[in-house]
Amino acid sequence: MLFNSLTYLIFLPATAIIYFSLPCRLRWMFLLAASWIFYMAWRPELIILLLFTTFANYLAAILINASKEEKSRKLALAACMIVNFSLLFAFKYLDFFLSSARALFALAGITLPAREFSLVLPMGISFYTFQAASYTLDVYFRRIKPEPNFFKVSLFLTFFPQLVAGPIERAENLLGQLFIDSKPQASNIAAGIKLLLIGYFKKAVVADRLSAAVAAVYASPRNFGGLSLSVATIFFAFQIYCDFSGYSDIALASAKILNIDLMQNFRQPYLSSSVKEFWRRWHISLSEWLKDYLYIPMGGGRTSKLKRVRNVMLTFAASGLWHGANWTYVVWGLMHGAFQAAGDLLGKPCGAAFEFAPKRFRAILGTISTFCLTCLAWVFFRAASLKDACYIASHLTDDFRLWGSAVHVYQTLSGMGPGFLEILINFGLVAFVAALDIFAGDESVFQKAQKLPAAAQAALYFIISLGIISLGVFYNAGQFIYFQF
Repeated sequence: MLFNSLTYLIFLPATAIIYFSLPCRLRWMFLLAASWIFYMAWRPELIILLLFTTFANYLAAILINASKEEKSRKLALAACMIVNFSLLFAFKYLDFFLSSARALFALAGITLPAREFSLVLPMGISFYTFQAASYTLDVYFRRIKPEPNFFKVSLFLTFFPQLVAGPIERAENLLGQLFIDSKPQASNIAAGIKLLLIGYFKKAVVADRLSAAVAAVYASPRNFGGLSLSVATIFFAFQIYCDFSGYSDIALASAKILNIDLMQNFRQPYLSSSVKEFWRRWHISLSEWLKDYLYIPMGGGRTSKLKRVRNVMLTFAASGLWHGANWTYVVWGLMHGAFQAAGDLLGKPCGAAFEFAPKRFRAILGTISTFCLTCLAWVFFRAASLKDACYIASHLTDDFRLWGSAVHVYQTLSGMGPGFLEILINFGLVAFVAALDIFAGDESVFQKAQKLPAAAQAALYFIISLGIISLGVFYNAGQFIYFQF
């Protein structure tokens, strides 16, 4: 069930009305049933895999807590992690590794059988696998106590707003909230509706309109010049940002209506003055997961410079691989790791590197340079192959001397696919999103808007609503990008 569908717009209020109509002892059971229905609306049979993952982690957590010997605790943890990541590997990475192995052996003149399993990728498997693993790991590290009721653990792992694309929640934040007796709060409903509007604007208006130009250029990059490649890359940076943060806003809104607070997953990432800061603002739940369960256990930053670089590179390689079974994602992750490692070794974020500039401009120059590095990495994330990515990255500035020509700009933008007027609308949408982020600063747009006078708030949400109605893409609504992960 897609958030940007009429079905969901009926499902959410119906769920909220029934949820608050029931006695407290029955609410969580209904919410669990609603979450299962939400997931099964796509492929009903795949709920079996989700329930199996839930049972494996539920059982492991019980055994870990009950065991007094460290050896037994480690054995239960290891068995559970093997189950979690074996399932993730089989459904997401098996064909990728087999094809990579065939290519590697082919270099040595050895031909392996060309067999593919072509298993269906369960929606949200990367998200719920990491959330399940964090639950068991937190029990092992004695950060939380295991939940003795299997179905309550199941609700924690299948809570529908964040089930298929996060945020990746921790039990200490979400588990307890799911079973609190509370009445419908007008303030939470109002906040949820406002967040829904922001999320739908980002997705249906910005992300889905930008996608046409991006898809046209990246489908055949050799047919386009440097200006088209650069514009498409900038558009993709905002497309994926608005697509994923839009999903997160809708997820937070849906939970808020039910009096449940999910963690903030984005905080104006393109205002970062360094790549390190970018990862404190982008996909925060994944960044924190990788930091807590991979980077720090490897030694984190409290080790030699060489080992610190190793830890950073391995963490970002894992982040890239988490995103998809393709070498383009791995290279994307390694690029971010290299950017961050370089900044750590130099001891300077991007902004500090511009010591020649007046102090008030250093942060701006740092933000611009960080955005450029991020966009360069996005090329590898979006491209269909490493070959295409290398071509695009090496031709982004082709014909740079002609970029000041109005005729060249007009001809280039007109030939990008959607047409000149649509490209101009896209630039306007990018500028509007950037202006909202600058306005919000270190807060979310919603939090900042709450501080405005009532009239200013009403004007802002009227503009957003008008944008959804007049510019929203509904006739051919696209699936959220992160559903594939």
